[in-house]
Amino acid sequence: MVTLQQLQYFHELAANGHLTRTAEKLYISQTTLSNTIINLEKQLGIKLFNRVGRTLQLSEAGTKYLEYVSQALGALENGRAYIEDYREKGERRISLTTGNALVWAGLVRGFQDRFRDYSIRQLNSTPDQFRRMLLDMEVDFAITGTDDLSLSGLEYQVIREEPLFLCVSKDHPLSARDSITLNEIRDENFINLPPSLPFRKYCDDLFRTAGIQYHAALECDYMLRGQLIEAGFGVALTTQSGHIAGLLGNNNHFIPLSDCPPRPIAIIWNPKRYMGRAALDFREYVLTLDYMPYSGL
Repeated sequence: MVTLQQLQYFHELAANGHLTRTAEKLYISQTTLSNTIINLEKQLGIKLFNRVGRTLQLSEAGTKYLEYVSQALGALENGRAYIEDYREKGERRISLTTGNALVWAGLVRGFQDRFRDYSIRQLNSTPDQFRRMLLDMEVDFAITGTDDLSLSGLEYQVIREEPLFLCVSKDHPLSARDSITLNEIRDENFINLPPSLPFRKYCDDLFRTAGIQYHAALECDYMLRGQLIEAGFGVALTTQSGHIAGLLGNNNHFIPLSDCPPRPIAIIWNPKRYMGRAALDFREYVLTLDYMPYSGL
């Protein structure tokens, strides 16, 4: 008989794709993990993984089997959460994933001020992780752009429409402009975020959709970009939230992009995941705010 432990190990290995790292995460030996998967494959009579180089990839059967395993583990987690609520303890922790914690610090702080009995586990994620974490019920919510992931099978509500800005130094030739277009800045030296981050992907798609090839001069994290812009090394795109949160510093100039629609930001959840009292209160808090608080950094 297939055991729950076998399913949990299979599920984790499928998400990780690497035997050693998965074993370390599960706090077991690589031999134990390998033998567990081998025994599971023997019981099922089919190969679940194919080795490709130093990684493991799901076979066609393994990919389909993972769907059922995820549903089963999700149902068990929902049952646990329901029992907690039924026993009047309730789930007092909310799990949230975003692309940038700094932008959402004000939102989290505002919720914690109102609901001091709850705690929030906040994770930074990349676009290719958002959907998997929601479907695997690893988190209650994702807050990110609606185009950062496929929304099929998920539910969401837009909470903010983000205007876009070009950030330049105060002595940059464009700093006197009241607005600007993408085509006008195609030859500027752009200081980009790493490709794994949601806003970098959004910016690349923005230029690609417009048929514009821009010049990517540098690549660094959020905080360093503002300093490099101020020193005259280049320019960068940002959102209103990033501007107000001070992610690109307070000594630079921000020019609205006139030919770009606002970026829709949504709170997204898996309707199959059981929501305890804390998660319901968090969603209601986010959706009923008259304004979205910024980090104030």
